[in-house]
Amino acid sequence: MYFKGSIRTNPATGEIATYYRLVESYRNIEGRVCHRTLLNVGFLEQVSVDQLNKIQSYLNARYKKQETLFEEADPVVKTMTEQLWQQLVNEKRIDIDWADKAQRHIDVDTIKHTNVREVGTEWMCYHTWNQLQLSEFLREQGWNETQIQLAATQVISRAAYPASELKTSQWIKENSAVCELTGYNIEQMTKDKLYQGALNLYGIKAPLEKHLSNRTNHMFDLQDKIILYDLTNTYFEGRKQTSTLAQRGRNKEKRSDAKLVGPSSLRNTCVLDSEHHPASTKGTQN
Repeated sequence: MYFKGSIRTNPATGEIATYYRLVESYRNIEGRVCHRTLLNVGFLEQVSVDQLNKIQSYLNARYKKQETLFEEADPVVKTMTEQLWQQLVNEKRIDIDWADKAQRHIDVDTIKHTNVREVGTEWMCYHTWNQLQLSEFLREQGWNETQIQLAATQVISRAAYPASELKTSQWIKENSAVCELTGYNIEQMTKDKLYQGALNLYGIKAPLEKHLSNRTNHMFDLQDKIILYDLTNTYFEGRKQTSTLAQRGRNKEKRSDAKLVGPSSLRNTCVLDSEHHPASTKGTQN
């Protein structure tokens, strides 16, 4: 509720002044906002705008049964708030019992819930699955909808809950809402189905990796690169007794006492395969 003013001639003084009404807003059956007059308050020439704002705030708090932290020091505000409230109650302009009717007492010790499931991480992974267009790719591979749904459930579950197939199937049935996202029938979920889903995905490993590389390149505007590192100045500080890469050799730092990664070691260990690693090939040296 709030004060709404209109300009009128005050019959007591003959001067033009503001006539106040206490109104409330509501929506009618058509959803249109309407106003209802609760009280015709009259001319309040001795009351400031700030005082009116405080009065309407106190009336609303009282109507909603909200406690105020500090007692109002202004006697005009206190008096008018009490007078208007009593008038609203006596004339039955408001329903003062609505809050009690709407109130629900909850005993937290007796709360029971069923079928409560997690969906946050699963939703993010499902969104990523769609961004990577994996469902479309699997359809091109000849997979049916059930196989695609199982694959999505498999991948999302492994990302959100990395565990064994047995534990994952139990997690899906008891805790996760992943099947509600992917559409796979949760009643048919077993560890054997997850095993089969993983084998099916492994069967298309090469084209799947190529699709993921092309898709991520398109999404993030990446370009395939081969990066070559010059290791002629790199050496190990330790003895590297068990290392199969570290060997004695020559380097520009003249550290003949320290082992380094020689060219022969690199030839034996670093194989660049553009078909299996189309996105990038990186070498590191610590």
